[in-house]
Amino acid sequence: MRAGVAHTALAGASREELLRAALQGLAKEGYADRIGVWTEPETSGMRHHDGAVAFRGLVWDRENPENPQEWMNLSFAPPLPEELLLGRKVVEENLEASPERPIIGQLLGLRRALWIPVASKDRLRGVILAGSKRKQLALSRDRAEATAAELALALELAEQRRILCIRNADLAAARRFLGTQAAGHSAETLLANLAASCTAQAEESDGPGAAFAVIGAFSIPQEASAVTGKVEFHWRSGDEAWARAIESEPLANVWRRSLQARQLMECEPQVGWAQTEVARIVAFPLEAEGQLLGTLVAGLPRGAESLGTVDRLELRAALAASALWSRKRREEEKRHASARQTLLDLMSESLLLVDETGGILASSRGARELAGQAAKAERTRQGERAAPKHFSELFQGRDRERMRIWLRDSRQAAATSQIPGEETPQAELHNGMSVQMRFIPALRGEPAGILLEPLSARDSGSQEQHAETELQNVIEWLEEGVVLFDANDNVRAVNTRFAQIVSLAPEESENIRTLEGLIQRLAGQASEPALFGEKWRALAQGIEGGVREELQMLHPVPRILERAARPVLDSMGRPLGRVEIYRDLTAQRVFHSKLLQTEKLAALGQMVSSVAHELSNPLTSILGYAQRLLVRQDTNGRAEEAQQIYQEAERASTILRQLLLNAREALPERRLVSLNQIVLRSMELQGFGLMEEKIRVEIDLDPTLPLVQGDPGHLQQVLMNLMGNARQALQQQALGGTIRLRTKRAGDRRVLLEVADDGPGIPQAIQARIFDPFFTTKPAGVGTGLGLAIVLSAVREHGGQVHVLSPPEGGVVFQIELPAAAESLHREPVSPAPLKKISPFPEAAAPARFGDADATKFGAENGACVLVVEDEPTVARLIADVLEDEGMHVDVLLDGREALARAARKSYDLVICDMKMPGLDGQHFYKSLELAGNPLRKHFLFVTGDIVAAQTREFLEQNRLPHVAKPFRVEELTEKVHAMLEIRHQRKSSVAEVNKKNAARNG
Repeated sequence: MRAGVAHTALAGASREELLRAALQGLAKEGYADRIGVWTEPETSGMRHHDGAVAFRGLVWDRENPENPQEWMNLSFAPPLPEELLLGRKVVEENLEASPERPIIGQLLGLRRALWIPVASKDRLRGVILAGSKRKQLALSRDRAEATAAELALALELAEQRRILCIRNADLAAARRFLGTQAAGHSAETLLANLAASCTAQAEESDGPGAAFAVIGAFSIPQEASAVTGKVEFHWRSGDEAWARAIESEPLANVWRRSLQARQLMECEPQVGWAQTEVARIVAFPLEAEGQLLGTLVAGLPRGAESLGTVDRLELRAALAASALWSRKRREEEKRHASARQTLLDLMSESLLLVDETGGILASSRGARELAGQAAKAERTRQGERAAPKHFSELFQGRDRERMRIWLRDSRQAAATSQIPGEETPQAELHNGMSVQMRFIPALRGEPAGILLEPLSARDSGSQEQHAETELQNVIEWLEEGVVLFDANDNVRAVNTRFAQIVSLAPEESENIRTLEGLIQRLAGQASEPALFGEKWRALAQGIEGGVREELQMLHPVPRILERAARPVLDSMGRPLGRVEIYRDLTAQRVFHSKLLQTEKLAALGQMVSSVAHELSNPLTSILGYAQRLLVRQDTNGRAEEAQQIYQEAERASTILRQLLLNAREALPERRLVSLNQIVLRSMELQGFGLMEEKIRVEIDLDPTLPLVQGDPGHLQQVLMNLMGNARQALQQQALGGTIRLRTKRAGDRRVLLEVADDGPGIPQAIQARIFDPFFTTKPAGVGTGLGLAIVLSAVREHGGQVHVLSPPEGGVVFQIELPAAAESLHREPVSPAPLKKISPFPEAAAPARFGDADATKFGAENGACVLVVEDEPTVARLIADVLEDEGMHVDVLLDGREALARAARKSYDLVICDMKMPGLDGQHFYKSLELAGNPLRKHFLFVTGDIVAAQTREFLEQNRLPHVAKPFRVEELTEKVHAMLEIRHQRKSSVAEVNKKNAARNG
């Protein structure tokens, strides 16, 4: 059986495969002598000598398997019919009737030609030609139009996928730029990368594919006035000849005009230029904070001069402006800091400049000398202290907090023009030197200052003890684990956080004083104990600069640790030891993993929802026409096959509706819910997977089960998660198994839902942890550890409880106990016996009968006139066929604007309109009738496959409009139509009766 265009598109086929599928489908009809299918080429560079874009495609001829190569191109210009090109209408031509008309190559030898547009969203995407060498063309026009519609949807889907890939590529480029910028890379590196990104080819790295790109910056920053500075182009990519030529006339005029106008400018290369591969040159002004910073100029090759390419280059221009602005700010800060430091170098007083948090920004010559004396007095065999970065770090531990508070109070007092409580305090530096402080408020945008005045120096005999105490105090404040080793691999200092990370008891941390002691204690906790010890000993042999590595720990709990190590050197550069800093990355890695999985699931959900919407139209046609075949009973012995088609279409419709319901985004709600319906609905979604996995499902539902008050979506998620766990448990034993679903009463006011399986069960040791978030026994990448946590949370939100039974011999039973809704406890019990199912799929119901005398009485007697507005030809034809069988007169229009004009000229009893249509959609069609006061607005029936969208539901509910959701059965449509026509008939009868009474009274 051949695959149609839609099936080929869903399989991810290429453009040529789509054309071949359309060509083969029409050729197998056997009624045409020549068939051609042409569409927009994958690249827009395909042009004729006259400038018109050419369609590219395939041609099949019954008599000539090998066709001329030029037939693959079809010019977007006459002699193609004007109605086809401009109106996108189907045109049938008698080529013998106009002998003076020129015949293009594809029409040679033909007597009849049928042109079918391949169009979507008011855009001509291609053309289909069906030609005959006979006097009549026997090919079905409906079949050709259906193929064109399928091909248009497939091309639109391919285009949307391409646009999505381009957007994702641009977002990734922006993320890379921002990440590189945040990492502190130079502006020169960022701008060079951006220039290279502009010329990156789409097939290589998803770039815009410019022929060349240059980024220039003003040598002198420009203010908000006119452009006067010189632009220097330091960053180039692509064709070197073009990149150099951009600095001279006439190309330089393009970016100069762009800078003067502060907007995008474009031009085309002059005729006769050697570099003819460039079709258009674009220039973007780079501007930030009201200042012009430079320009980005790029050349677009032929076939890429689209608005999409310009938009992608504009994004990179914005990033380039950001890089130039950061570069300018850093240069200004450097100049300002240099000037400030020059002044400080001339000062003999001890002055410190501090920021708002007390961080030391700069220091005077006198302050550096004072710090040098302190460092000299404090210098010991252990080496020199690192220069403090915060004002409070200059002092002994007992004075540190007091100085921090003094600085804070002094800032507040200066801001409020008050006198601080301690105006000139005294404190002791690390070296024992006593100093007196004076606060100098910030002036003219400069940072605040602190003036230090030395008082006296103390004996330095106890400095080593002070240093050790202060060192321990410092590392205890850190959130990372810290271990400080001396030159002999002895542990000089270790903080509490390190002991917590590696699970050391306090007494163990105090007793282990050497590297070998740590290795012996911690090697057993690592994933590879021998390698763990070797790497640590190799680290102790000597490091230069720094080392950063990851460690895998398994006990007592799995952890991922990051170790960063740096050497500690004295003033002569000799090693005194090393410092190692440990960070626990476990939570961060878990979070990143879950975030990635969530993004994948969100993307999958969007794709499933999109595919489900696209399938609703063809599924409606299949379901409707299969039902019509069965009702007419003229299938010549094929009734059983037609019944099978109907049943499978009905089953697919049920699954499709459930997919659309699950894709619906809505706030949590509370309403009466049947657990039995939740179970059956969930089984419809999981039925196929269960059959593939050879898993048997037993369903035992209590028909007298009371309803519960809850959110049906959340309750279904609970059941789906439990079913998923049961399926994974049964897959482990590779022999299939049985899942049992059961509902029953649990007392007078409670109901119970049980999900049981005969799998391996849950070990007693982990039963207490199975509901913990992120806890899972599955391999990495298989389980998220969130399924049962979501179950417990959702059940508790509904006021219920979760019980788990897992005996040692295997199997597990999850019991969900929920309170019954009070309003459902006193209802009459349902009479049928409890429902028992041992099949994943419910059997499809037999098609309902329609078209009898009672059903068609209104339409046949009154000859109701109905307007059908539906852009999908097959669905529109189905609706028309059904209503014409009911004795009604039906007008079918595929365009909303044309239908609006028809409704203004002609009176109808009812309009049946699709909700989503290109051009004028259903909502705007209805509102246009409402504004015009057309009485047809009161006799509206919508058919839509978008009923789950919040905007669609809100529109239908606000206007109280009836609707039929795709895919629908024939009886659903006819019941709605007859009900609305009956209401219209009753209204007319009531009006006529009133008029009759008024006439009698006046007479």
